Amino acid sequence: MPYDKVIKDCDIEYIREQIGWAYQDMKWLSKEEAVKAGRERNELLRSVSGRVIKHFNESKISTGPLSPGCMTCGKGTWSCIFIGSLCTANCFYCPQDRKQKKDEPPNESGLIFYDPGDYVEYLEKFKFKGVSFSGGEPFLKFKEVLVFIKKIRERLGRGIYIWIYTNGDLVDEKKLKALNQAGLNEIRFDIAARKYSLKAVKMAIGIIDRVTVEIPAIPEDYEILKKCLPKMKAIGVAHLNLHQLNATQQCFRSFVDRGYTFLHQPNIAILESEMTALRIVKYVLDNNIGLSVNYCTPVYKHRFQKKAYRKRFQPYLRQKYEDLTESEFIRRLSIQDKSANLKELVRMFQKNKTNDDLWFFNESENKLFFHHSLLDKIDFGRYNLIVNYYTPMLTTVSGKEKEIVKEVVLNAGRKFMIERNLLHELTIDNPVAAKFFQELYVEKKNEGDALKRFYSGYKLKTKADVNEMMNEKDSLCYLKTWEFIGSGLYEIY
Repeated sequence: MPYDKVIKDCDIEYIREQIGWAYQDMKWLSKEEAVKAGRERNELLRSVSGRVIKHFNESKISTGPLSPGCMTCGKGTWSCIFIGSLCTANCFYCPQDRKQKKDEPPNESGLIFYDPGDYVEYLEKFKFKGVSFSGGEPFLKFKEVLVFIKKIRERLGRGIYIWIYTNGDLVDEKKLKALNQAGLNEIRFDIAARKYSLKAVKMAIGIIDRVTVEIPAIPEDYEILKKCLPKMKAIGVAHLNLHQLNATQQCFRSFVDRGYTFLHQPNIAILESEMTALRIVKYVLDNNIGLSVNYCTPVYKHRFQKKAYRKRFQPYLRQKYEDLTESEFIRRLSIQDKSANLKELVRMFQKNKTNDDLWFFNESENKLFFHHSLLDKIDFGRYNLIVNYYTPMLTTVSGKEKEIVKEVVLNAGRKFMIERNLLHELTIDNPVAAKFFQELYVEKKNEGDALKRFYSGYKLKTKADVNEMMNEKDSLCYLKTWEFIGSGLYEIY
């Protein structure tokens, strides 16, 4: 079975488990429909090729420059603080629970910040270059927003880029001027929340330095959005950011009712929404509207926003003998054997004056953890290579093992904890497979050449031997999920 088929099957099974009983109510693509949809999308992409700018491993495209805020996001230096959870609108596509009537405190990445000073400490500690205020509707907490912005400017100066999201309901000239005076750089309006009205958008032009429209690409609204495009350009909108609709527990039912097609992707995106976004990009280019349209794709968010989260917290957990993958996952290599045999290896390391930071002997588990630079010093005809991948996660449990849970101190009165979460483990019991792992993921050699050496290293006598070899290859190639960041858009399936 080809390894890309293995990945597809794993994605589909993951989605089935995540959605549970609701899966059968949702419209999913058949294999034939996926092929057709893929052709249609490729044709749209070909039609704009050479006329769009591709960003961040070609995970997003735009017709012009991105907002400075979007650039901080792509570089992993963006913090989004949700200043409250209540809203004045009730959009069918909202990923949050709009039935909730109790407001939530300011939070970022699961961390609550009652004190703006603590939040500024957080921004400084992790070297953020961009901050956005979201909700709910942040204008419901307008005074609180102003306090946060002023605190950020007082401590971090003009070197940090600040913007706010809003549906425009509570926007007026007085508030806009107050935001400008406090130091806001950009305001982003969801005009889809209010029938594509540009009234509040126009009000902000000339007061806030950069005014952006940021909306989901709604299939039914294609024609009305087309009519808005020249109006946006005429009044001075700097950017149009389009997002692909994706399903959550709160909004998937309304997507089912609208007949949308769900995709087997980590964020359960909507097929028709992506097609709509690409058609808008093509329309802007074909008609020389001159508006900078940014299609911010789910795959971009999955790759780069999550990578940024891992990059932020993994330094507190990673041991010196562990590696980081391209995607900022922690990779741990180990072997397991009788204590006496592992001690023999340790003595060999010590005799060769190997840096003590490059290995760790856990005698209680009879495991030897080691840095990838020591792979050539270990006989994998004798030992199985164990590969583990971890990601950092916030936790409220202190834990007894300091290696698993670490404390991060912001200031004298504020700290939080993070833990390592095991994502995947693979035991490689063949020296040929261990060498392939080393060549592909450590030495970064050409995959085709590495595969040739992998195939030629096996002694195949029976069909069972061939099946074993192919299963081994698929298991090894599946590790790309954690090793590489990936490029381009998701395959449609």
